[in-house]
Amino acid sequence: MDIGTVIKERRALLGISQQDLADFSGVGISTIKDLERGVGNPSMKTLKKILDVVGLEMVLQVKQTVK
Repeated sequence: MDIGTVIKERRALLGISQQDLADFSGVGISTIKDLERGVGNPSMKTLKKILDVVGLEMVLQVKQTVK
């Protein structure tokens, strides 16, 4: 599942609109719409603002390669 789908489902669970999410996070509505459609490529800073509003956190992992 991609991050846009996760955000959309979480937003729906919380009962907030895309406009509400944009207002609460300080991110443009077009960024929210693009992200949920899977065509957005937000910066880490922008993504963190959105995730903070919906109560999610970002965890980064570095893949290990086998030699």
